[in-house]
Amino acid sequence: MPVQHTNRWGLTTISTAFSVVICFMVLCLSGCTDPLASTPASPTSTPFTPGATTSPATPKADLNGVTVESLNRGTVAKVQQIMAGLSLDQKLGQLIVVEYLGNSYQGSGLQTMISTLHVGGFMYQQSNHNFDAPDDQMNNVANFSRQANSDARIPLLIATDQEGGLVNRLAKFHGPLPSAQAMAATGNPHVAYAQGAQAARWMLELGINADLAPVVDVHTVTPAILETRMFGNNPQAVATYAGAFLQGLQENQVAGCLKHFPGLGAVTSDPHFGLPTVNRSLTQLQNIDLAPYKLMIQKDHPAMIMSTDVLMPAIDPTLPAELSPKAITGLLRKQLGYDGVVITDGLYMAGISQKWSLSQAAVLSIIAGNDLIEGPFTPQQVASVETALKQALQRGQLT
Repeated sequence: MPVQHTNRWGLTTISTAFSVVICFMVLCLSGCTDPLASTPASPTSTPFTPGATTSPATPKADLNGVTVESLNRGTVAKVQQIMAGLSLDQKLGQLIVVEYLGNSYQGSGLQTMISTLHVGGFMYQQSNHNFDAPDDQMNNVANFSRQANSDARIPLLIATDQEGGLVNRLAKFHGPLPSAQAMAATGNPHVAYAQGAQAARWMLELGINADLAPVVDVHTVTPAILETRMFGNNPQAVATYAGAFLQGLQENQVAGCLKHFPGLGAVTSDPHFGLPTVNRSLTQLQNIDLAPYKLMIQKDHPAMIMSTDVLMPAIDPTLPAELSPKAITGLLRKQLGYDGVVITDGLYMAGISQKWSLSQAAVLSIIAGNDLIEGPFTPQQVASVETALKQALQRGQLT
């Protein structure tokens, strides 16, 4: 079936991923102008207030302040103009976020993926040796980001997943930071806000404009795979602390990303090594795993949400959530009302790759309602994904 939904900007489009992603790139990422052009400002000094909302009558400069009113002053026209000037290959490339091995811009194939295959963004990962010498120096990483953006027609999504604790991608530059569990243990949401704000400043210094964090999984089993990465076992508390961290990011010009939808808080196996199953009723899922999303989508306006590979039979007994139209379009988009950017988890993870090739999973993820495909490492993999998407268009799976 054709993929279609109405996004927050009032743009109704078939193959909605194109418009949502371009809007995101123009509004959020180019909204940072060039974070490397000068020393970033210190994180905002506005006191954090749990549950605070911004009046629509007062547009803000941060990523929480994108308003329909501001878009009506010309942004929609700009987005439409950009889209009209893109070839099909360029549009398809914008749906892909890649990783790369090593720290050579050319040798890793990243330059080809950006300049020739038109990918929409890339991730820095310390585990991929992206920060090995000489890129263990902040200036060198900043120059790397600047070079990548200079080769891109549209501002790149340059991301990492900076959570704190075990997932601390900036540790090489700034040392250890508290985990989500430790932040929540303080009893003070401002601690999470301050860590998000500081992380945003550090990321902008490196040219990073998106953080694939915070985790909003609700800790409900022991031992839990993500235990210290979770803010706790109470959905309201998770939403409060994750919301504070998200606010710290987005008030300081870095797009945040709630993860891992629809929830990994009850899994006892790692989706990197196989597909976990959560056998909860829909009522249980609504009251526990999905509750933080319901709270935060309306209150905190997350720029992005990451879907993941978990099987929840109460939602879809056949497909993992990130490949399931029932989970992404039916639940996240329609029932929970989320109209921002949805990015997949790494499609190379065994929970997906044991059954589907990367290109097959990419097509299924877009059909499901995701906007961004995360996972290719090489130009060859990107090309295979783009070819598969073209074939899906020709078959009428995507229009």
